[in-house]
Amino acid sequence: MKDTVSLTNKTVTGLEKALGQDFNRVELPERMAWVVYQLKLISDTEEYFPYGKWGTIQAIEDQLNDIADAEVVE
Repeated sequence: MKDTVSLTNKTVTGLEKALGQDFNRVELPERMAWVVYQLKLISDTEEYFPYGKWGTIQAIEDQLNDIADAEVVE
């Protein structure tokens, strides 16, 4: 079961610049859920979002959805 969010090196660098925080290539979903909310408030610049703002957000949200789906007990 996957329970972490994976980030590319470029995404890590962009997030660090955008938010002034340290990031790893692998992060906990709880942290990244909060980060997604913050990213929606930041300007869309290539420095912060080398793969595009909404593409970056969507890639993180997709991983969060997969993690949540795996944890839901029916």
